[in-house]
Amino acid sequence: MENDELEKLFRVRKTVLEMLMARGYMVPDDDKNMELKEFKDKFRGSARDILKVFAYKDRDDPASRIFVFWNDDKKLNRQSLTSYEQRMTHHKVTRAIIVVQNQITTVAKTVIENYNKFRIEVFMEGELLVNITKHRYVPTHQVLTEKEKQALLTKYHLKETQLPRMQLSDPISRFYGLDRGQVVKIYRPSETAGKYVTYRVVL
Repeated sequence: MENDELEKLFRVRKTVLEMLMARGYMVPDDDKNMELKEFKDKFRGSARDILKVFAYKDRDDPASRIFVFWNDDKKLNRQSLTSYEQRMTHHKVTRAIIVVQNQITTVAKTVIENYNKFRIEVFMEGELLVNITKHRYVPTHQVLTEKEKQALLTKYHLKETQLPRMQLSDPISRFYGLDRGQVVKIYRPSETAGKYVTYRVVL
């Protein structure tokens, strides 16, 4: 990998690590604190696959583990998926993020959509050049726990379907890896009140 490519991948990987931490995963300090020069020295001349990340929320709970794979091919295909499946099975991991250079084949997309054993998310490198949650015009989002969600619905005598909606495909929803039915609390600036709060449910 050349300098320009390394600088791009450094930015993408930094966003990935921030995304994992925002989801509550523990990220190794060596990865989290790596500077550009160290990144270049470590990964120069390497294939993208070496950039992979393994993180967890609870070291002893296999269900809390996640892999981030970097696809070396221009397109994510079925052959690559088979390799990732084998690694996930070996390490007893059921969730993964795959960072793709450009595209995903129709076959690979269909396979991912029909997984029962695994949950796999796909991001294009271009989507991760910046952390969208840090954009000046993006309000702060807080993901509610199930207990907090139920307390909200009870307090305001609401049904889940009465909350404003956020699409599963929304960039914020994808950044936090949200599932249908999860609720986010959104803090927006207000000239009169300082800030006001709204809620959205993912559908």
